[in-house]
Amino acid sequence: MKSPNGRNGKRGPARGNGASPPPAALTVRPATAGDVVPLSFFFDAMLRKDYFLRRGQLADMLRSPYHRVFVAEIDTVLVGAAVTTKGTRLVNALVHPAYRGLGIGRALVQHSGATEVRVKVNASAGDPRGFYRALGFAPAGRDEKKGTIETMRLPTGNPGR
Repeated sequence: MKSPNGRNGKRGPARGNGASPPPAALTVRPATAGDVVPLSFFFDAMLRKDYFLRRGQLADMLRSPYHRVFVAEIDTVLVGAAVTTKGTRLVNALVHPAYRGLGIGRALVQHSGATEVRVKVNASAGDPRGFYRALGFAPAGRDEKKGTIETMRLPTGNPGR
């Protein structure tokens, strides 16, 4: 006897050939000028409480030899971004909350080549130091009078990345 879905009592949706869809593909790439609008929206939505980009600053960063901006996409959907200065200091690494825990942040940090990060320890999204410690970064001191920014660095030759 067939079930209501017509599959002889089997549960789940019927697939024409029984094949599973291919897994979603994560891509981390350097940002381009064409990424300004989606990145602006992403930064505004993700950093509203913690960070401010003045009008035009993101476009300036994309053109600047001083900054490097990276985007993380899953099947062309922007799910994360990272910004470095001087090629080695990570300014921001952001992953959309719905996509956290999938290795996107790790991929962004590794792809950026960052060896140092300034961590805001009182960010609205939580304290990110544990994430950076898991990537091999170690505390290197507080940076500002309030003590809310901590510098973390990778030890020279760190194999944990």
